Amino acid sequence: MERNGELDLSLLPRELKVMLTILNHREGNLVLEQNIDWNYFLQLVKHHRIYPLVYAKLGELRDPAVPPFVMEVLKREYQKNTFSMLHLSAEMERVSKLFSEQNIKLLFLKGPPIAQDIYGDISLRTSKDLDVLIQFEDLKKAEDVLTGLGYERENRFFSLASEWKWLHHHIIYFHPQKKIQVEIHWRSQPFPIKQPTFHELWERRRKSELTRSPVYFLGEEDLFIFLIAHGTRHGWFRLRWLADVDYMMRRKQPFKKVEQLRSRKQFNLVGQALLVSSAFFETPIPEEAKSIIEEKRAKELAKLAVPCVINMSQNYMERETKREKTYKGSMFVLFLTKLLKMKSILFPHRYIYETGAVSQRWFQVLRFLYPQASEEDQLKLPKALKILYFPLRPYLWMKRKSASLEGEKSKRFENVQ
Repeated sequence: MERNGELDLSLLPRELKVMLTILNHREGNLVLEQNIDWNYFLQLVKHHRIYPLVYAKLGELRDPAVPPFVMEVLKREYQKNTFSMLHLSAEMERVSKLFSEQNIKLLFLKGPPIAQDIYGDISLRTSKDLDVLIQFEDLKKAEDVLTGLGYERENRFFSLASEWKWLHHHIIYFHPQKKIQVEIHWRSQPFPIKQPTFHELWERRRKSELTRSPVYFLGEEDLFIFLIAHGTRHGWFRLRWLADVDYMMRRKQPFKKVEQLRSRKQFNLVGQALLVSSAFFETPIPEEAKSIIEEKRAKELAKLAVPCVINMSQNYMERETKREKTYKGSMFVLFLTKLLKMKSILFPHRYIYETGAVSQRWFQVLRFLYPQASEEDQLKLPKALKILYFPLRPYLWMKRKSASLEGEKSKRFENVQ
């Protein structure tokens, strides 16, 4: 998807182009496209979690072409986000202080300190939870601290021994009263993605200026690469991740030496991210970074990224939930049909497939085929027979899927009645 050596954004929805026009406007009169579906515009802005930036920009421009109801909705969402980030900031300081008292080293991967660092204002970035990184050996102590604060563990894993610690990379905890979610990571990225050790990240940590008690987060280069790896892994289906890249490139120098990126195996991922960010947000590329975007592989990935952003965003934003049609064949045929589509399930777009190393692709397949905790709920087996969950998984999956389809069929019948 390239035009005259540049990435082609012509297939973007008109409303998304308007959003980018607003955000990229620097000087002169703002000229917006005609016949805008402003409700769809708002839906897009909310989906991409970029409404604080759009509201702030429109507040500066005061363009009469933007209907008043649009500004009212954006103002309401902006205020809600500001209160939410203040709420998260208070909880972040509380959690960090208690972890420190238990001698648990803690690095924040997301949340208020990242918003403050990238945008200079916590109200300009959204965050639904607190993602933190600790050493694996501190996991039990961390859980004790969170349960003591009233958090409840949300997910559990199937495990025969201790393989869960590399099959997964975080545990989710939720506070039912505060409505706050904390994700405890022992890896910043899923296995087998290569990453620095916790000790290396800790040595390069920075201290947030938001709180009185010390709160630590990733160093500039580590944060830059983490955000790029995260956005790439999710196909950039939220443009907020690209906005992060754009703001970091504009406000600071996120990497000191280009050649260091080669040694960290992140060269092409950074290159494609800069190319895509430049296409969407007109991100300036400094002279010392030109060698990154000239890499052939970086250009190939960038071309795949643009249709991925469009397709995955549309999939996440379907206005009406599509109900799966009831399959009238046997459960075996149903399973076989789904199995043949496994690649599209594991890798929803070619971009996701291409950006992963061969080891990552095989690991994704392994995780898909591995038994889940839900299967233990379906069929209780003694510990000595847990190995049987592997051959039984296709049957349990088909049974669960069949029950789900029957439930959908009953709901449709009740609705008709």
